[in-house]
Amino acid sequence: MKLSVILPIYNGEKTLETTLQSLLEQTFQDFELIACIDGSDDNSQQILESYSDKFYSLQVLKNSKNIGLGPTMNKLVAHATGQYIAVAEQDDFYYPERLALQVEVLDNNPGIGLVSGIADFWDGEKITMRFPGLLVNGSQYPKGKEMFLLNYRNQIKVANSCMMFRKAVHINNGLYFTKHYPSISVDWAYVLRFCLISNIYGINSSLVKLDRRNSRNSVTSNKIKQYMAARELIRSFYYEYPEIILKKEFKFAMTTQDMLELSGYSKYQFLLKFVLAFSRNPFDKRWKNYLIQKMKKHFFKKSEEI
Repeated sequence: MKLSVILPIYNGEKTLETTLQSLLEQTFQDFELIACIDGSDDNSQQILESYSDKFYSLQVLKNSKNIGLGPTMNKLVAHATGQYIAVAEQDDFYYPERLALQVEVLDNNPGIGLVSGIADFWDGEKITMRFPGLLVNGSQYPKGKEMFLLNYRNQIKVANSCMMFRKAVHINNGLYFTKHYPSISVDWAYVLRFCLISNIYGINSSLVKLDRRNSRNSVTSNKIKQYMAARELIRSFYYEYPEIILKKEFKFAMTTQDMLELSGYSKYQFLLKFVLAFSRNPFDKRWKNYLIQKMKKHFFKKSEEI
């Protein structure tokens, strides 16, 4: 088959059926679905089995214990037989044209190794945000080192939950999904390495709706681990690619991470954390605009309360 859709699963029973149904309703149907249950203790396997006769080809793998996202992704890729591999996630809804649009790009552009698109963030009632802004605004990704630095300095700018890549590029260049970072940082590391070996294309259309309801139980909900992983990634890539990542790029990336973390602190914690973050890179011009936006948000909130 031309395409393999890979689906890692960990305790996904609450949202898995929505994901599977959206894959069933794809306009492009020449694909095999390979799912791997990563040590779940819920009804994910039963749900998958109930769909066994609905997909043209459905293969279910199972890890006896939880081994993490990176190793599970590598296992899925190893079992994929398609020319292209599409990533799916257990709590996301894929718009019907997602696979068709991506396959068309890869079919018509042999120089492109990976294609993604726009992700809509859904809070249960409405779309609250669309990512990445670069694609939303009608622009296109840069190439090579410029794309690498864009994703390093500003964090991942590729919607990881709707990536599709050429298996040959992945295999021939020894790519893999690392086990050193939890959750989203696994895809961030993968995209950074991919930038340096092949072009990444972004479709200026929404391909996926991400479930971002407050009630959802997500593997990315542990913010402390997420922040620690992001900092470790920024440091490790700085040492691995010194010819591309200069010290100023490293400091910029760390400040980006500082600003992301600061947004989650209460006003009592914010001041101390801000002083520490600011002291690490006081000459970053983004601090001025960051404080202005922070003050506006605080003042607007206070005005509403009054």
